[in-house]
Amino acid sequence: MVQIPILDRSDRSREFDKYADVERARVVYEYLFNGLSHRALDKIILGLSSKKSRGWQSMGILHYLGIRDDFKSLFKNYELYEAIAELAKLDEHYKNIAYYLSIFNSKEFQSNDLLLFRQNNKILPLIKAVGSSQFTDGVRINKPYHQIFNPKESTHYTSRGSARAIRVLFNNKIFDADYRYEGQTDEEIELQSIRFKKDLKAEFKAVFPFDKGEFVIALGRDLNHFLFINIENDALESEDAESYPEGRISYRKHKVLERNPKVIKKAKKDFFKKHGFYACQVCGFRFDKVYGERGEKFIEGHHVKLVSEMEAGENTQPKDIVLLCSNCHRMIHRKPRISVEDLKNEHFNQ
Repeated sequence: MVQIPILDRSDRSREFDKYADVERARVVYEYLFNGLSHRALDKIILGLSSKKSRGWQSMGILHYLGIRDDFKSLFKNYELYEAIAELAKLDEHYKNIAYYLSIFNSKEFQSNDLLLFRQNNKILPLIKAVGSSQFTDGVRINKPYHQIFNPKESTHYTSRGSARAIRVLFNNKIFDADYRYEGQTDEEIELQSIRFKKDLKAEFKAVFPFDKGEFVIALGRDLNHFLFINIENDALESEDAESYPEGRISYRKHKVLERNPKVIKKAKKDFFKKHGFYACQVCGFRFDKVYGERGEKFIEGHHVKLVSEMEAGENTQPKDIVLLCSNCHRMIHRKPRISVEDLKNEHFNQ
């Protein structure tokens, strides 16, 4: 068996105390067996930006346990049970490391611990429109997210023509699924997807019976744990909210997709400058005519383009905003969705 180095423990526990046992266990395993750098551990296991964290979080965890540079890849040629057995023969501090490797070795703990499904808020989620493919197959991953959900530098990297087992938290239930990289013979074609099993397909059908709506795909604490979050289509965007980047998830009464409100203000300003008043662009309703002074300069802004149709990093333009009264706005968002043009043609162009 390999000669095990002497532990050099740090008294600083800030980083160690910050994370759960399951996260500490993954950091210890990946460092001892796969030799991941501190920066890589921060990014892949703890979900942090390696440029900002510089590996200090995982380094703090390892140093508190006494694991320094000479432990890196120490057990790369050994089975996990062999490393646990050797460490368990030594003093209590080595036994502590064996404890975390035992946690990692516990399939039940890895599979069902909800901490693994804690959302990685450092990575912008992927927004997808609900479609029939979720009832029969799965969901296609947009190309800009291939490197995010399946980075080549990760030990979990899934190569072309192969798949890896993942777990998905959806509708407060945990499902097995596969992350697949399609084996296209034409290497210029890159198709990656999350393939659903029977129970997840059935759950999607129950949650989205009308094949309408949007949902978020977010990473959990590692690349093998994903969250699918239902976006309420009838939850309208708040115009008075703080300014956020496109696509940030806002935890208010429920999860909704918030947009940057500045573009709505610009669209309103342009409309008022042209017409001298605000009016619903579907039914023509004017709040100032009905409510007098209280209704002056009041109207709601509607985003014509769904977030699921936007490319990563794409910004909403004023031309993408339609001004609506509250009634028309809610009718458009009610399931099944209807376009501004169709609502106007069906009910106000007679």
